[in-house]
Amino acid sequence: MPREIILTESENKERSRAHFFEQRKSISNESRFLLDTALFSNAAALPQFKEANTLLCYYPIKGEPNILPLVRHAQALGKAIAFPISHIKERRLSFHVLSDLSELVIGAYGIPEPPCELPVVTSFANSLCLVPALAFDKSGYRLGYGGGYYDRFLPDFNGVSLGLAYSAFFVDRLPVEDHDSTVDIIITENGGFFPYE
Repeated sequence: MPREIILTESENKERSRAHFFEQRKSISNESRFLLDTALFSNAAALPQFKEANTLLCYYPIKGEPNILPLVRHAQALGKAIAFPISHIKERRLSFHVLSDLSELVIGAYGIPEPPCELPVVTSFANSLCLVPALAFDKSGYRLGYGGGYYDRFLPDFNGVSLGLAYSAFFVDRLPVEDHDSTVDIIITENGGFFPYE
């Protein structure tokens, strides 16, 4: 009789990452454009977006939803926009305010990020943080890329955290470990989900 193989949550995460990466690669450019357009509309209609003074952003990579139109929209509304610098040694993020997306430079992991001399966000009151992930679940947990940066940032963040995902990447349950953090709201092309309501 074959021995039952029991995977740890960490091993389950690695399998899930591989699955979602492959799934994301399979989305056509035409479908992606339609999905991103719907995500933009749903996110821009959120009261939490309208009320925020500062939008904490990330630069979309590896097939992530294109949030840059939402970033530009926020800037046109007079909101401050800030992008993170990944401090690899400390495994932490600092968010720096940009006046224009053209200020971004290639930083850690090959991801565009702000130069370190730009102003640092020191207060997160009235801010909305867009949180990147491969997938989200209905408890608000996210499957990230394994660096743990947002899992360290979110517990002390006193603004509102928002995950944007295509509905195929919004699942009932993800593998979760003790250090994992949740987001407050998840938006898909089909609308919003509020895990704690």
